[in-house]
Amino acid sequence: MKNTLDNTGVAAFQTYFFSLTLTEQQFLIAQIRTDFLSFMLTYFDLHSNQIDQINDMPDSFRTSLAEGIASTWEAQLHVSFDKETVAADDKPGVKDIIVSSTPLPTVSSTVNSSVLYPFMIWIRYRITS
Repeated sequence: MKNTLDNTGVAAFQTYFFSLTLTEQQFLIAQIRTDFLSFMLTYFDLHSNQIDQINDMPDSFRTSLAEGIASTWEAQLHVSFDKETVAADDKPGVKDIIVSSTPLPTVSSTVNSSVLYPFMIWIRYRITS
């Protein structure tokens, strides 16, 4: 069953993801890095305009999203996801996708960081008249 691309759906997917074995998690992490759109279509019930928006993203932004999500999951952290409204209101040109991340240390990192911050995605809708 696919999840909706909203707060509840993303939380449900991440609960599922972290119930998987590490090998299964690595498979999904590799999948999101390889083909972000295919991953999203497999696990989320996307509206046609959401698919168009993913396709229309600059490659560098789409890659940044995929890498931020994958790196956060590899660190066994949940991605912080906040979407302000439901997909029915998801119209092109009226939203901002804001992402934030602090680089996570690599496995071989010698830096001992006691605080790791997960990748954050915030989808905010602008008021239009």
